[in-house]
Amino acid sequence: MRTALAALALAVTVGGASAQQQMPTVAELLTAEAKASRACEGSGDADVLREQCRLRDRLSGRLAQAGYCWGRKGQTDEKRQWHACQPDSIYEDDIEAVQP
Repeated sequence: MRTALAALALAVTVGGASAQQQMPTVAELLTAEAKASRACEGSGDADVLREQCRLRDRLSGRLAQAGYCWGRKGQTDEKRQWHACQPDSIYEDDIEAVQP
């Protein structure tokens, strides 16, 4: 009986550990976002481009949740890059980010 309970406890522990997904690091999110962004801006199959743009947007949201911002206020698009948010950063939900 004890052996059966010990085996069951071990199975539950091992099963629970393998079911947990490791969260991506910021570096992994940055790499994935850059790849999706390049694919989104490319040419080719419209469905693939649309999916890559959606992926880029989801990854941007995850980076924002991790405290990262895309560019600084007053920067041109060419100079913007992901960085740890600071007071002069453009936040994902910043209304200034969408102003012309």
